[in-house]
Amino acid sequence: MKIGIVGYGKMGKDIFSLFFDKLPDAQFVVIDLFGAEENKEAMLKTLGKSLKRKKLTEEQYEFKKDSFLFTDDTSALSGCNVVIEAVFENMTAKKELFAKAAQAVSDDCLLLTNTSSLDIASVFSDIPHKERCFGLHFFYPVKLTGFVELNVLPETSQSNVEKAAQLVKAAGKKPIVFSGEYHIYLNQILACMVSHAIYLREIFGASTSETGRAVEELFSIAGPFDVLDSVGLGLMAGSPDNFRIERNKGLLGYGCEKMNGWLAEGCPKDTLSFLDFMAEHESDTGSDCTKAALYMAALILNETVNAAFEYNGDKTVFLEAVQDTLGLAEPLSACLEKYDTKDIFAALDELHNNTGFGSYVHKDESEWENILG
Repeated sequence: MKIGIVGYGKMGKDIFSLFFDKLPDAQFVVIDLFGAEENKEAMLKTLGKSLKRKKLTEEQYEFKKDSFLFTDDTSALSGCNVVIEAVFENMTAKKELFAKAAQAVSDDCLLLTNTSSLDIASVFSDIPHKERCFGLHFFYPVKLTGFVELNVLPETSQSNVEKAAQLVKAAGKKPIVFSGEYHIYLNQILACMVSHAIYLREIFGASTSETGRAVEELFSIAGPFDVLDSVGLGLMAGSPDNFRIERNKGLLGYGCEKMNGWLAEGCPKDTLSFLDFMAEHESDTGSDCTKAALYMAALILNETVNAAFEYNGDKTVFLEAVQDTLGLAEPLSACLEKYDTKDIFAALDELHNNTGFGSYVHKDESEWENILG
């Protein structure tokens, strides 16, 4: 198999590294517009160290060092079976790169975008043979996340979805398929969680650190504000219109407004900047946040039930993907057992009455039991 990776920023580098490590017989073409020669030398140096430490045999080393090409020439994608685009979130840049890639590869080469926010149909609007075009969305950091979204278009063929799913599985990840307004859904529920945490900070009159500590029992490693810090305001503060599920637009719009306000106040848009900025600009208030964990669980469980009710795939896989993406410490069913349903519904009703946000509208208890057990 020959795999093309277009873009070698932090996402492209992670995706290449994953497949390079997991697919020992594959060949790679990396389109790197800014440092092809330097990155090639860095890879050769890394392989040399692996050989010295006996992590590779001499035979494996000889194959690996000739199995990749770093170049700025998209015509080198010729012969690829799969091309994965991982450049920055700009529609024009993605469309131009796919136009060049489509000219270089055969008509049955899979063309896949790793976009986390842009309209996937628009990315491929000018590309012929759309049955091979769809989204393949990895989460960052790639090696630490378990699921990969396959965001398919109406024209996408089932056989090509299966090819991509097999590729994901070969890399040690689990594929989950989304379509229509549910494109990039796991990103959407993650964004809802962050926006909800921002709202809880406001209603409890607490600092960011206090709110974060109040909900940390729900998460195995990183809570909502840690996620925001690791992604950066530059990406998280994008337009809620990038997500198409109507019920979540109010909550996401609120979150985006608050995040853009922090950007205007001088918070850097880069990763690992948000928490430092907030620590410098606010102090703990001593506010009572004891109900914050219940309110956070209520949002997560409610959005999961609403989405699972409409999801036409394997709901067990869906629930596992939500738990993995949000970094929950326990399965969703265990979370429901921990917090009484009546208390959860009361919290959601209060939140909806105060905001009007559709994210807080819940289904009947029977639907919750049907989905979450």
